[in-house]
Amino acid sequence: MTEVKDHPTTTSDNEGTAAAPSRNRGALWALRKAGTLIIDNRPVLLVILILALGGYMAYMYPVSFPTAENFGAVLLNAAQSGILVIGMMLLMIGGSFDLSIGSTLALSGVVAALIITQGGLPPWLAVIGGILAGVVCGLVNGVIVTKVRINALIATLATAGIIRGVTQLVSGTGVGYIDPEFAKLGQTTFFGLQSPFWIMIALAAVAAVLVARTRFFRQYYFVGSNERAARLSGMRPPRLILISFLIMGGLAGIAGVLSAARLNAAVVTAGTGVELQVITAAVLGGATLKGGEGTILGGVLGVLFIAIVNNALIIMRVDAFWQNIVVGVVLLLAVSLDRWKRSAAT
Repeated sequence: MTEVKDHPTTTSDNEGTAAAPSRNRGALWALRKAGTLIIDNRPVLLVILILALGGYMAYMYPVSFPTAENFGAVLLNAAQSGILVIGMMLLMIGGSFDLSIGSTLALSGVVAALIITQGGLPPWLAVIGGILAGVVCGLVNGVIVTKVRINALIATLATAGIIRGVTQLVSGTGVGYIDPEFAKLGQTTFFGLQSPFWIMIALAAVAAVLVARTRFFRQYYFVGSNERAARLSGMRPPRLILISFLIMGGLAGIAGVLSAARLNAAVVTAGTGVELQVITAAVLGGATLKGGEGTILGGVLGVLFIAIVNNALIIMRVDAFWQNIVVGVVLLLAVSLDRWKRSAAT
């Protein structure tokens, strides 16, 4: 009878083989967790994207991109959308949005210019008049959405055409040379950067504190998340949405006045297509079409990222028509990213 000998098992080898998949799963889980955390924190994600794109452009185009003049141009171009994204972010947090901001911007600039050139009034009254024109447009939008109860998409799409038509009726092709004193509002330079950028920074800082820290503006997150629950909790969603439209109109008025002052001229085509860039920046900053999410800082960083993308396309001598295509693609990617985040969370 043959003796059967037991062969010793290599325990360490088996443990190593079993541990390898476990380590791989752990690494994949950690990477996915880190990716989810970065995606959840949109300001951090945008800072990473801005640094990555800026670093790439500085390496590839060391003569034209990393210059003080180019950075100044990028920040100046971002100022207009940066002012508008403050109001758009507040609206989207509350579950609404405004497609008439470009038309409101143009009308506000024209009104300010006409107050000076046709009315003979001082520039400071023109500034107030232009901003009030924006507030009136916001009031009209807010009443239509909250009182007449027309969907914000249809309401603001309709008023965008109406406001643009009114702008053309009252000014024709626009207003040319306005006034040197009025122009100082948009052309004065501080630390190498023109005043619209600093005004945008001041407005964004105030808005960020108000939205993040004050009880009144925190209500917009509850309204956007669940309007019915907010109403049952004693909040007044229609009133809050109306106020957000007023703020949006006022900010569009400020942007319009600054645009006219910067050029020392008001054109009826001002603000054309700005809605796409502003909504894209807001979505990049964490806002959703459902409402209840987003930060002012995220929106401003989204504007800066889009401004750098547009500047990179110009430096690379890509046709200007591609800029809207790229912004549209970025919007689709941002929405897809948000859907992936939600599916990963579940």
